Amino acid sequence: MRTALIEARVLAEQPTVVQRGTMTATHMAAWFPKAYGEVAEFLRLRGIAPTGYPFARYHLKPGGHFDVEAGFPVAEPVSPDGITQPSSLPGGPAAVTVHVGPYDRLGSTYEALTEWLRLRGATPAGDPWEIYEDPPEGDAATWRTEVVQPYHPALDLS
Repeated sequence: MRTALIEARVLAEQPTVVQRGTMTATHMAAWFPKAYGEVAEFLRLRGIAPTGYPFARYHLKPGGHFDVEAGFPVAEPVSPDGITQPSSLPGGPAAVTVHVGPYDRLGSTYEALTEWLRLRGATPAGDPWEIYEDPPEGDAATWRTEVVQPYHPALDLS
């Protein structure tokens, strides 16, 4: 597992199309392929091309559950169909890095992002997301996952 350098970026808000679910971490592995497949079919039927890789955003809830969004970035917001819905990834300052390795080792990448923010006096501005640059097949040691953590910069009190 490797985590690349962490860099500060200023992101534009990104329209997305997603499916949402509430689940524990143990249910995610089975849920994601179905959600991505259904979102991809939703886009195909409407002649809409994704503008990037699939992503997932996790909103931690009490009791070990997560509200999860899984989908694709798109050029413009879309109309929902009841299951697949429009959403967006926020714009603004973000700490971004690339994790290389299996998903079950992403914890160290999140720890590195937390430390990066702490050293700069910054605080998280909402939940992070993961962008899956490689499909989960083949050698897991080579999988590339971009991890994005929006943040509030340190206050300048000068």
